Amino acid sequence: MMTETIPTLRLWFMDWHGWMLDHNPLTDTFSHNPFQPGRLPGLNAVVPVPFQLPCHPVMEKRISMPRPFPELEMQELSHNQVIFLVPKTGTYLRSVPSGQNRVDYAAPAPQAWETFFPMTIEMLRGLSLILTAHHAIRLENEAQDLLPLPTLHEGFILRFEDKDLPLFLNTAALKQIGQLMPGNSAPVSLTWQIDTPPVSFVAHREAATEPATV
Repeated sequence: MMTETIPTLRLWFMDWHGWMLDHNPLTDTFSHNPFQPGRLPGLNAVVPVPFQLPCHPVMEKRISMPRPFPELEMQELSHNQVIFLVPKTGTYLRSVPSGQNRVDYAAPAPQAWETFFPMTIEMLRGLSLILTAHHAIRLENEAQDLLPLPTLHEGFILRFEDKDLPLFLNTAALKQIGQLMPGNSAPVSLTWQIDTPPVSFVAHREAATEPATV
């Protein structure tokens, strides 16, 4: 008798500092590392499709190690941001910028350091292209002005000189850019602030540029 395969989705997570939730194979624990264009973090979550919150993600290590992670419940915050509750202890997963255990499950309440931004593989690829030097992706507005190369900042922000683009308001644009084939162009809409209309751009992908591994 054949068993029905339940479709799943893989997600990777950026923390509030702009680092990626990762796995340390030496200690077999959660870790975090700076976002690097083209690099796939060593930890992801497998969730059912359709993706609905709250849910209980299965944390998957790229390098298989025996230590299990505690059961986590992924809960929704506003605008495509999530937190992870540990039901057994009533505490939350957090990623802090310093200290011996930089990722732990001891946060008593969900605040900034407990907030994560989930990304699909297409979104990771899109962000990698945007942050790759020499304009792997060129973003051009209706006046044919090009956005400068951005930098990544705390709070899931891409900064284009004096303009801040919240990643969590632009998940569709990240996916579109990540799916853009080399040498092609496509219209994208960028949302700069909550409750403001999106602005039309054209994304141009250079023909010879490809993120290393994503």
